[in-house]
Amino acid sequence: MKPRSRARLLLMLCIVAGAVACTRQNAATPSAPASPSLAEPRNYNLTIHGYNYTDTGIGSFEVNGAGGGNLEVSTPTSSGGGSTCCATVYGAIYKTDPFTIKWSRDGKTWCETKVLLNPSIPTEPQNFEVHFYRDGHIELAATDDYSEPRLKLDRLHANSRYKDKSLNVNNDSKFARCKRGYN
Repeated sequence: MKPRSRARLLLMLCIVAGAVACTRQNAATPSAPASPSLAEPRNYNLTIHGYNYTDTGIGSFEVNGAGGGNLEVSTPTSSGGGSTCCATVYGAIYKTDPFTIKWSRDGKTWCETKVLLNPSIPTEPQNFEVHFYRDGHIELAATDDYSEPRLKLDRLHANSRYKDKSLNVNNDSKFARCKRGYN
């Protein structure tokens, strides 16, 4: 081998050896942990909290099969319900897939609809808030703390907003599919 070719070969070997050593060193050096991202695939166990702005009580509701309990009619200072644990979101919480909301007022007729999660999501969500509105639509939000009721409404008692029963409107089937039985 000519001396010039040998020099080129040695130079190439040094370059390759240096690149391998550099790659090994970088692989062995621990990198700083990435900050959590809402798009990261991880599980979120969120406490379910319902808000009932409708005119009558809700006997039971759930988010993707996780029970949310019963909801009285809200007041100016109370959502109408307690909190239950937990709705689990598998994978990235910030997604475009709708969540299934099911509810019943009498335990016999069940309504179901799909609801998109409000895209304004905190870095460390703790709660699923389900807001039932009088016109029949439902809003779903992930929050880091419990929110005040969005609507400050008076009520007659826990299961009725108005004394005149004809004023207590039920719009459950306006945006949802309702039928007898749970399925």
